[in-house]
Amino acid sequence: MKAATLRQLVGIVGLGGVAAVAFFLASPETVIAELEGLASRPALFIIALSALYLIRPFLLWPVSSIALVLGYLYGPELAMVLALVGAALTALPPYLIGRYAQTDVGLFGELGSSGETVVNTVGAFRGVVAARFSPIPGDPISYAAGLSGVSLRPFLAGTVLGEVPWALVAVFTGASMRTLSLSEFAVSPELLIALTGIAIIVLAGPIYNRVQTATAS
Repeated sequence: MKAATLRQLVGIVGLGGVAAVAFFLASPETVIAELEGLASRPALFIIALSALYLIRPFLLWPVSSIALVLGYLYGPELAMVLALVGAALTALPPYLIGRYAQTDVGLFGELGSSGETVVNTVGAFRGVVAARFSPIPGDPISYAAGLSGVSLRPFLAGTVLGEVPWALVAVFTGASMRTLSLSEFAVSPELLIALTGIAIIVLAGPIYNRVQTATAS
């Protein structure tokens, strides 16, 4: 195994270990209860919410869990705005780590090269939107976008648009709850299938054109 790949794997394991420890030490129920207690104090709530979104990738929590709480606390309209801004904010740490780790060697180099091929085929914005529509967890998408050299603007724009259906489901579920319960939230298989189909449709045109061009040449 190449030394670069070995170092990168050690880094992945180390980052995963930190996230696992944080996951077991930080109880979602406790953190959410503290956040709920700040709902009547907007300035402190926004600071706490922003901090939670920034550290969420290292807690291994799904972003939909926070959107669920926002829907419960504020109703659909305001919660959707906060949830989509939060989706962009929480995607930044793994994206920036990916950009920092971008290289031409080792495992990261291979992943980045594969990602660049996809981006060159379908476009950065379209690729991020399709990836967000798919049932792939959001944080690996952010890391991959950083490693692939996706620019910040299409990354953030694609993230916000691609997270709309997931945020809608979480926010409206939270808004419909009489009592907040994170354990009750689940995404239906029908939605997963539908959004996967949309993601395929989004990518189908550019991929078909690329294949036709390659065949013609």
